[in-house]
Amino acid sequence: MLRAGTQDIGTGTRTVLAQICSEELGVELDRISVRIGDTEGPYGPISAGSLTLASVGPAVRLAARDAREQFLGAAAGVLEVPRTELRMERGHIVSKGARTPIAEVSKKLENNTVIGKGSRWPNPESLSIKTFGAHFAQVEVDTLTGEIFVEKVVAVHDIGRIVNPMTAASQVQGGVIQALGFALSEERVVDRSLGRVMNADLEWYKVPTVLDVPEIVVRFTDRPDRRANNLGAKGLGEPPIIPTAAAVANAVANAIGVRLRHAPMTPPRVLEALAVVP
Repeated sequence: MLRAGTQDIGTGTRTVLAQICSEELGVELDRISVRIGDTEGPYGPISAGSLTLASVGPAVRLAARDAREQFLGAAAGVLEVPRTELRMERGHIVSKGARTPIAEVSKKLENNTVIGKGSRWPNPESLSIKTFGAHFAQVEVDTLTGEIFVEKVVAVHDIGRIVNPMTAASQVQGGVIQALGFALSEERVVDRSLGRVMNADLEWYKVPTVLDVPEIVVRFTDRPDRRANNLGAKGLGEPPIIPTAAAVANAVANAIGVRLRHAPMTPPRVLEALAVVP
């Protein structure tokens, strides 16, 4: 069982932590039980700020490594094989010419519970974790109605080692969609005299629908940053949100010859901008 005090808010934390543990222990992924979000467990950071994996992942790796070394040390006595000749691989303890199931060795340990622990401290102030990315957008603008149609977004990111390509790509896709709302449709309307939000529901506060989502192409450099942590992984939460609106705005300016400097770029604002074009 893997226990950590952080939480999964839909970003795939539970999955990637299990992957890290599975890789380090040499057991199948479905053998890893993950318990997170429990305040009785080890302390963990909040799930925010593009820091969850980069903070908790290295601690999980160290904890799994600690558990592995303890278990192999105990297994060496059971198997009567020097510890240096043992390794864990695909649910087995492997030595020269022999493969013994971990479950079989565990039965002979007489309820010997192995608890591995790992921690992750902040990086030195001189060594910040930097995430890089570049986004490109292709748009079509209807100059009669002012509507902007985003046809394609290409998102390229350097986030160090990619632990899980599927969840990482999903993070980028979600960030792009969120940013499209900021760029094109989402705007809070407030009654200034009462301080009341006038469009506090999904009928009037316009978030992107599935019909508004363009083709999103995601690419990663997948180059581990060994200075960042023992995983070589960096954060990926907010980074996909930041450049998308700017890429769309630049594409719109390229299409119509005038730059909009206010978000969201609604049809009335597009038509207003076009009206002053010579």
